[in-house]
Amino acid sequence: MLQGSPLEIGRRHGAAVRSQVHANVAALLGDFLTGANAALRGEIRAWQQRLRTFCFDHWPWLQPEIRGLAEGAGIDAELAELLSFRAWQYEAYHAGACSSFAVPGAKGEILTGGTLDDPRFLYTIAQVQPDHGLRFLSFPIAGTVWANRGMNEAGLALGISSLLCPGVKFDLHRLVPVDLVFRDLLQFCSTVAEVEARCRQYDFFCNLIAVDRTGAVFSCSSYCGDRSVHAAPQGAAALTNHPIGAADAALRLRGFRGPEQGSYSVERLAQIVAWQASHAGRATVADAVTFLGAPPRFGEVNNPNTAFATIAVPQADPHTLWIAQQPVTAEAFNAFDVRTGLACGSM
Repeated sequence: MLQGSPLEIGRRHGAAVRSQVHANVAALLGDFLTGANAALRGEIRAWQQRLRTFCFDHWPWLQPEIRGLAEGAGIDAELAELLSFRAWQYEAYHAGACSSFAVPGAKGEILTGGTLDDPRFLYTIAQVQPDHGLRFLSFPIAGTVWANRGMNEAGLALGISSLLCPGVKFDLHRLVPVDLVFRDLLQFCSTVAEVEARCRQYDFFCNLIAVDRTGAVFSCSSYCGDRSVHAAPQGAAALTNHPIGAADAALRLRGFRGPEQGSYSVERLAQIVAWQASHAGRATVADAVTFLGAPPRFGEVNNPNTAFATIAVPQADPHTLWIAQQPVTAEAFNAFDVRTGLACGSM
């Protein structure tokens, strides 16, 4: 649990996962520290300065939080900034995976869920209680001020799926770290209408599905300077890691060569769509647990790279997020209150 002022939240975070932060600095920023990418060092520092100006102008509370995180973890403030700004993915900013979906469930209530697919050892689970904004639960890389997949006390549930676009060029000088946009959404948005409005303010790469406690669903692909909003008939939406519909057409004009085969994005999307079709109008948390908790296999929604899986039904349980962490199995899901971070049940 991270509670208090931005400075105190940062200090608590850094102190709580100090050794993990140091390991992440070595794993993610090692090339920067050792000079292995010396040719880019000055360029990355200039890019960092541009980002710190942008981010601290838009989210001034991030500056003391990052400073507190550096103090709590015992690392240099510059390294803390480089972690939160994703310096290790400079020039490859939209890498990653994940699956997200929404489906009309039992009693007409929208069920939403999905997975975060990335090395589990990098991440922590954070329940944040800021002195300004909404309490929320999410999964940052330890040592960052991020949010991603998660839910807040207003009953807003977010699913993030990285948008992988081989061949697409993007403007590093316009790009905003998507994980900081998600932090902003979880801490300050209560409805999908607010999410949509806020997403229009920032240039980032991401597939996003948001569901609020009224049952409204927002499904969108954002691609640094433009976006495509996808229809969600009866509240059904699904996104993995490739662009679909209008986003596919728009990105092909920018050089998109087609989905990355190694991410199994097309296969995972097809599995979700098939599951939605067989459960539309009757899906329950237990059904989603069975689906997401299937034995992990490469090419499937739950796979050996799945670090976390989440499920929420904001209309019925606006404060409850079901979470399983690697190894994700049906038995691994537990319910947590996003207002406190405390467990409130299991399947």
